[in-house]
Amino acid sequence: MGSIMNAAVLTAALATAACRLHPLVDDVPGASSHLLPRGAAVPSVLQNPELASQIGINDGLDDTTLATAGGVIGRGTGLSAGAAVRYWSFGPGTRAPSPLYIFYQDTGSGLTPIDHPALIDALPGDRGYSALHTITQVVTTSAYAGELITTPAALADAIELGLVNVPVPTASFVMSPVVLPGTALDVGASAPAQPETVYEGGYAAALFRFGGALGVQPGSMLLPTSQVSFLREANKATFDATRPIFQATIPTTRATTRATYTPLSVVIDVDLVPAVTADMVTQDSQLFTRSAAGAITGTTLLVAQFQITTSILLLQLQFTEGQP
Repeated sequence: MGSIMNAAVLTAALATAACRLHPLVDDVPGASSHLLPRGAAVPSVLQNPELASQIGINDGLDDTTLATAGGVIGRGTGLSAGAAVRYWSFGPGTRAPSPLYIFYQDTGSGLTPIDHPALIDALPGDRGYSALHTITQVVTTSAYAGELITTPAALADAIELGLVNVPVPTASFVMSPVVLPGTALDVGASAPAQPETVYEGGYAAALFRFGGALGVQPGSMLLPTSQVSFLREANKATFDATRPIFQATIPTTRATTRATYTPLSVVIDVDLVPAVTADMVTQDSQLFTRSAAGAITGTTLLVAQFQITTSILLLQLQFTEGQP
């Protein structure tokens, strides 16, 4: 729902807001009604039933399945490069990301994250929201005294008051879907992973960031997609979405100049020839031949026909067992 364009617009809005707040005469900036003092209580989105319902409806998770699992997001099993992989599904996705403002201090030898939740400008169900976020750095100054920045207006005030520097986009993105507080994530080899707190609109919501260092990918105004195949055997009525064949593979090194992984998966419906059963297919190369850029150039003898659909799903591969 969001986009890097939205990030640019918000950055411009922050700058504009800062200009509007700038005094017409040489003066010392005053207080802000949007900033909260250190240690102030930030209400949970759960305290706003309408907002909580909006998130629950639009977070891409199946509410019935989630409730049955005690609020734990479960994993699916698919195949990639000939091996079984685990993944999480967050429903339909968009190629246009929304901003994620992360707060840092400059130690003189580099930037260090501070103990302040990240800030976003949209929640699931809002225009401009995306589970994929572009990372924007917000660096505090020596004037910063632990104030809480829980809205874009507060961030604009913090810039004007000299508490933080102007946000700097990093041209990178990360899969970081927003969920309701209390939601956990099945990671397999350990206890379910808990989300981090994120601020939006003066409320505290929850957010998962996937893939660790390997999950941060170089970005652009429109994010790349990969493809995922749902198979149908000759004697079956429907395509099997529970056993996806991923074009994407788990990255082994951190991406630097171009994205090497994306959870955005364009669905391909693949009809197998009569002699082939779905369990015979364990990797994308058994279905398609591709160019160096990844575009389909042909099919193998296993494929009767295929259709590239308009459906784009957020299917996040688990890179490391026990971790999101």
